[in-house]
Amino acid sequence: MSALVETYSGHRLHERPLRFCREGVWHKVVQVLDRWQEPQILGFKVTADDGQKYILEYNKEQDIWKILNYQHLAKRRPSI
Repeated sequence: MSALVETYSGHRLHERPLRFCREGVWHKVVQVLDRWQEPQILGFKVTADDGQKYILEYNKEQDIWKILNYQHLAKRRPSI
């Protein structure tokens, strides 16, 4: 399922996310904590205006965004 993400595009497409819609509610990106790029994925770890951290992933090949709640993911990962 694709998500709605509004981005700033300067020198390149989707340079940084500005806001995103999750469960019908728009959230402003307060801070970009991390970003990464893989061959087909552009990823951002962000803090939103609701105080939560999210992972926003853009699939270049499919031209879709995916939103994941970071705290939920961190709880599911086993500690090493």
